[in-house]
Amino acid sequence: MGCHIAHDRSNHVAVLYCSTADWAFGPVFTDSDDYDADERAEAFLRWLRETDAWHTFEREPIRTGRRDPRELTERGLETAYAAWRAQETDQWAREERALFTEGD
Repeated sequence: MGCHIAHDRSNHVAVLYCSTADWAFGPVFTDSDDYDADERAEAFLRWLRETDAWHTFEREPIRTGRRDPRELTERGLETAYAAWRAQETDQWAREERALFTEGD
């Protein structure tokens, strides 16, 4: 149970969904020139777990103690998605550099 990604390969989109409530929510991720929609959705979830901005996003009153996108209000998720998009290219570059330096 939790937040998962549903990927429609024929339409090249992915969405987040709650397996507890069977409910899709949030932005629609699309394929880019370099990454599939589900890869981009996964990157967004990774970024949410790490960003210092988490506490600035509007959340529902119920808190799980984790950085769970289901806690964000619609406005909070929109704000988070916009912030993620603004830094997406940098995130991919950081993660790629980290892969190449792990063995050093």
